[in-house]
Amino acid sequence: MNIWIFQGNPRVFDIDSYVTNHKYIWWSLRQENFRDKIQLNDEVFLWRSDGGQRGTGGIFAKTRVVNLPQERTDDENAKDYWHTDDWANPYLAVKLEVLEVRLEDGFISRLSLLEHLVLKDLLILRLRQQTNYLLSLEHGEELQKLWNSSNVNTESKLGSSDLENIIDSEITETEKEQVIKSRIGQSTFKKSLLAIKKKCRLCGVTDERFLVASHIKPWSQSNNQERLDINNGLLLCPNHDALFDKGYISFDDQGKILIFDRLDEETKVFLNINESMKINMNDSQQQYMGWHRGNVFKSN
Repeated sequence: MNIWIFQGNPRVFDIDSYVTNHKYIWWSLRQENFRDKIQLNDEVFLWRSDGGQRGTGGIFAKTRVVNLPQERTDDENAKDYWHTDDWANPYLAVKLEVLEVRLEDGFISRLSLLEHLVLKDLLILRLRQQTNYLLSLEHGEELQKLWNSSNVNTESKLGSSDLENIIDSEITETEKEQVIKSRIGQSTFKKSLLAIKKKCRLCGVTDERFLVASHIKPWSQSNNQERLDINNGLLLCPNHDALFDKGYISFDDQGKILIFDRLDEETKVFLNINESMKINMNDSQQQYMGWHRGNVFKSN
């Protein structure tokens, strides 16, 4: 399965309304060299360009391919969304099923991607004139992770067997409900962290759409109590969350940042980290951070 980004320009086409109002849509395939690479069930992230309004560009929807490329003519279903007469011109297009739309919550902005450790190298950030972009395996996996970490409503995607795997029978019904909510998009966990301080603990980003509720001791390594413990959390921007999650940064008992010593000064400047950074931690957070230093942090 391939993962793609398809781009649209809101100055030419009312992308938001078209995608929101239709379960199935058609998207142009301008890079015709991709015609033979498109496969059924490929996942496609939809990108809205800035359209002359800086800061509004980014990924706002996830779809999947349900029909291979074909020539389209007189697209009556889409003509009301065009700001030009291009809807009447024949064009090569792919039929997509809209899986999820995030015009606000969970929207992944272009500006946040420019600061992401891996996704900053996406071709669409360097070559912005194209319509269709085939992602590398690494970029596809990272984008999936970022999209999922920004999700606030995935309950419908989890069946009872999934829940049984993450919840043991020894906790109360109330705890089970809390665990489910914290795992499903980490919504409860994130709200609890936001109630303490509504910004990235390192850089001060305050836009809640771009804040990630990061477990200090990862979910997969924690018991149910630790998964719910607010002391086991840091609110970080996507860039600093990726660095922390991959062990390129951690913190000592005084809250002073620890940085992987193989990162050169230029890279640290670009990633917006420096040795003077510090966070405040209580005793419980210090214990979790000790686990992070010993098991996640790349010390050499």
